[in-house]
Amino acid sequence: MSICTCPLGKAIPNVPNASCPVDFGQIQKIVFQRIFKTGTTKNSFTSSAAITALASWTANITAADGSKMVITPYVEAPAADGGDAITYGGGNDSVGGVTKTIGRNPVNMTFALRQISQDIVKALKGLMCETLGVYLINGDGQILALKGSTAGVHYPIPIDNLFVGDLMLNGLDTPDSNALSFSFKPNWSDDAVVVTPEDFNPLTDLANETE
Repeated sequence: MSICTCPLGKAIPNVPNASCPVDFGQIQKIVFQRIFKTGTTKNSFTSSAAITALASWTANITAADGSKMVITPYVEAPAADGGDAITYGGGNDSVGGVTKTIGRNPVNMTFALRQISQDIVKALKGLMCETLGVYLINGDGQILALKGSTAGVHYPIPIDNLFVGDLMLNGLDTPDSNALSFSFKPNWSDDAVVVTPEDFNPLTDLANETE
């Protein structure tokens, strides 16, 4: 596998001890931002513009440059597939018929935008041509982001293949909806961290700029 290094170290890697369970729960809103603010400069939160402070988010949401963020309405029916092993062999193709793991598939995320005004959907479709990352917000107002190698630095999670679907007219028994989906690259969650804001709730205190 490409994740493996050669030669191997003198001992197997250390593994931290588990001290408490971690479960992000239900994704309820998504914040989109370009990966790069300009050129090769990545968008990020820093120790002086902390991810835990409302002022830091407000500065990005109101920005008129490459640091601008937008937030979705509430999303429903979050689901993930993929992330499983890419395998080869079995039978006569490999020694002893043992299947070999040679890689990892991306994680594909799907959501439903239910009973949403189509002008919002049209605007979200405009993001499909961008190179984006996301911050995920759960039902407790916590944020899932990527931690940097420097204390206090956080990055958006890169995504591929953003898709926003057309209106599905579902009749009497099911609300009308639009599909929203994207993919996370393999190993996307290696540096993922759950952040609890200090002075705001992203679910209720963040709103997009309007003209």
